Amino acid sequence: MSELYLVRHAQASFGAENYDQLSELGHRQSRWLGDHLGARGVSFDTLVVGDMVRHHETLDGICSGMGIDGTDRLVLPGLNEYNFTDMIEAYGKSHGDDPIYQLITENPDDKRNYFRLLRKVLTIWTRGEIPGVPETWIDFKARVSDAQQQLQAMADNGNSILAIASGGSVSTLIGLVLGIPDENVFDLNLQYKNTAISHFFFNSKKMNLTGFNAIPHLDSNEREQYVTYG
Repeated sequence: MSELYLVRHAQASFGAENYDQLSELGHRQSRWLGDHLGARGVSFDTLVVGDMVRHHETLDGICSGMGIDGTDRLVLPGLNEYNFTDMIEAYGKSHGDDPIYQLITENPDDKRNYFRLLRKVLTIWTRGEIPGVPETWIDFKARVSDAQQQLQAMADNGNSILAIASGGSVSTLIGLVLGIPDENVFDLNLQYKNTAISHFFFNSKKMNLTGFNAIPHLDSNEREQYVTYG
């Protein structure tokens, strides 16, 4: 069986003009994960990323920590995140009287209400009840499924793959592997930590989840303050 280490990107720049880049802490989280993997003697035959800046920057930090050259990487856009900014805009056109939506419109940096709105919008999105979204849930799930199939096609006599993705694509892939109902997939998404690892053994026909949302590189009294979710 081959191995897949599926990692959510490090902390992005919430509240910044460009969210799709790592924060200062995000760069440290990536390097710490690489330090941990290198110290454990883990090695990878293939490096895979989604096609987002925060994915590439996370992989750069991991490779730096491991002391390896990460320039040879395969890009799978199917691992990209859903576009929540456009999703909220579409939601506002049909649900503009929602009090939580109004609070976020007035204060975009309100993290507590942002995640309340995120959970609500994602639930409605999976039911196909937001008109005008740039990508439907069915289409998003299909492209994540395609990325999963491409990863499984890489199985080769016990090779090991490191893949960097986003919280939504990671949780959706896990949902596909475990057969989780659509409405429960984002229960995984919203608890998934930055630079957390989900581990799989797989071959071309089957994928088994053997570890979920692990942060061994942050699991200490000194680093617990650096655990983030966005």
